[in-house]
Amino acid sequence: MKRNYLTQVVWLLVLTIGLLLALSLIPPIEINFTTKQIDILSDLRSNEAAQPTTDTPEKNNGYFVSMQEMTAPIDTNTLVIADTMPSTQEIEETQPVITNVKRKDGDITLIEDYSAQQIGLRNLIQAIENRNTLQRPIRIAFLGDSFIEADIFTQNVRALLQDIYGGCGVGYMAMHSDFPGFRRSINQTDKGWNTYNVATEQQQPQLTSLPLQIHRAEGEAYTRLKGVNKLRYIDKWNVSTIGFIAEDSAVIMVKTDSATYTYDVVPDTKAQFITLQDPTALLEVRCSSPNVAFWGTWLDDTEGIAIDNISMRGYSGTTLAQFPINRLQELDEAIPYDLIVLQYGLNRMTASITHYSPYTQQLIESVAHLREAFPTTDILIMGIGDRCQNQDGEIKTMEAVHGMIKAQRNAAIQSQCLFWDCYEAMQQLGGMPAFVENKWASKDYTHINHVGGEPLAQEFVKAFKYAIENSGKNTPSAQPDTINIAQ
Repeated sequence: MKRNYLTQVVWLLVLTIGLLLALSLIPPIEINFTTKQIDILSDLRSNEAAQPTTDTPEKNNGYFVSMQEMTAPIDTNTLVIADTMPSTQEIEETQPVITNVKRKDGDITLIEDYSAQQIGLRNLIQAIENRNTLQRPIRIAFLGDSFIEADIFTQNVRALLQDIYGGCGVGYMAMHSDFPGFRRSINQTDKGWNTYNVATEQQQPQLTSLPLQIHRAEGEAYTRLKGVNKLRYIDKWNVSTIGFIAEDSAVIMVKTDSATYTYDVVPDTKAQFITLQDPTALLEVRCSSPNVAFWGTWLDDTEGIAIDNISMRGYSGTTLAQFPINRLQELDEAIPYDLIVLQYGLNRMTASITHYSPYTQQLIESVAHLREAFPTTDILIMGIGDRCQNQDGEIKTMEAVHGMIKAQRNAAIQSQCLFWDCYEAMQQLGGMPAFVENKWASKDYTHINHVGGEPLAQEFVKAFKYAIENSGKNTPSAQPDTINIAQ
């Protein structure tokens, strides 16, 4: 008589389904790689249908790192700050608590200051107070990803701050742009450049500095930059600066509205800069030597304020700590910055992960490295903006957004630097759904556009003015209690 195995098969099927359902409750985990969450019902779900895409993921190769990272949740209702800077090698698990750090004042999303005496803007404020004798513009750099690509947001921040402090020109410009017509704040044409940047496999890390890329001529290469009148103060400028590293003798030709200049450059291991104090609405740079590595140009005034947009699609800023300290210092000597804003996070976020502790650690290391290279520069971490997806037929903010903001704020807390909550500022304007409805953002519910950059810039400048006027006031006292902020 044959045995009937039907009962065993049924029990095996039940146990298998039960095991898969249990495993589906385990979130993605990162060890040296990121696991994928099991979901046996994924084909039946509809809430991923309108999930927006992100930029190209970064690779774990030299400057490249994995896109997906995680962190344990932290209590952001009680804000904490260390008495001393944490080591970049080891983060303390407990820090003294500082209470009453304000995040809002009326309709203003405040710049949160986690420095010991709430003087995180001391270098910028000193530059503002001394601007009449500074003999250079006050300078702020926004390092970011595709959220601010093409001078989105920063072009309006620049105009608003130049309304207050004066100045002209668009600040930093790369020698080459893959999408020159996308940027509205300048007219750029270029030809003949090989570009090496930190977001691709083509890179030259020993030459890398804050501009994130270098450009070498292939044959006769040129870059032509012309001012436009689409926004205030950018139709012309008074000072043109060109930064480069010459590995061999070469000739660089520079043309402005009024003259053409020829420079015979000599090889030097250090970065060199050509500075022209020649009011112009045109700058053209030509070179035919591949032995000159160009960082780019800076188009500024002799005074006022300059806002540099240094954005890189697909880059998340986590390898800034690997940049050669001497290259950063060489830039600081020639182009001093008073504030560096780190607008990153979009490329490290994915819908299936809500915790980002390694990213917090990398941000802390990046801030520490920048402070070493730029000792008289303040650092601000800008939280990611709102990002939505279709959840059961309704457009809602991704849970990963809140996890990323916690990670970014915690990096600011442990680094004792500044933080601005871009997501909260967008909520003040109705959030990403309102941005899309108003045609301020694209329908990927991730990226704002040129029109949407203006109201968001107004929110930032309100916070900026408030921070300048209230820096060091209402300093909270450190409490003896501690809170676990390990991630």
